[in-house]
Amino acid sequence: MPALTKQQLDSAQELAAASIAALRSTKGIHPGTVVAATARMAGTYLFRSFRLNLPGVQPGQAVLSDKANVLGPTLIETAGRLLSRIGITLDASRAGKPVDPKDQPTISFLDTQRLLERAFSTIRSRYGFDDEQAAYAVAAATSLLIRHCTKALYPHIAFSIAALGFVEGTKTAPDPVVQSNEAA
Repeated sequence: MPALTKQQLDSAQELAAASIAALRSTKGIHPGTVVAATARMAGTYLFRSFRLNLPGVQPGQAVLSDKANVLGPTLIETAGRLLSRIGITLDASRAGKPVDPKDQPTISFLDTQRLLERAFSTIRSRYGFDDEQAAYAVAAATSLLIRHCTKALYPHIAFSIAALGFVEGTKTAPDPVVQSNEAA
């Protein structure tokens, strides 16, 4: 698991705030949606760092790769480690429990990716992050959002939502699908 740089940690607050701003509705913020969307974006950046050759793959299509299987869990570990550092203890006995439908994300993968990519682009450019660096900065932002949402969403539920978002992001073709010369 890569160590986070000071820049990645510094950017996490900005990225979390950008997620909230981009996903705010007239009803406010839906905690499950903001956590899932941000985690999905971390996964999307990591997916892009794989530089897979994806002929014929459409945005939103599942893409299974060894790289996702090996590197994807590092996003979950990063978020868990940061939660521990900021004083959030996860209840391991509740891991894997179904998430109540009211807490499930309310926006689709591609819609959240399109909203957050735009919201994150300035921050990412300012810090000069490549895809992999951005992935871990956004994983850190996901941890901050889990902490931010604790009054509305139990941390272990939010972490489960985030874990699914990380996996979804690392195994779903983003929009646009960028072609690479490297074999999948």
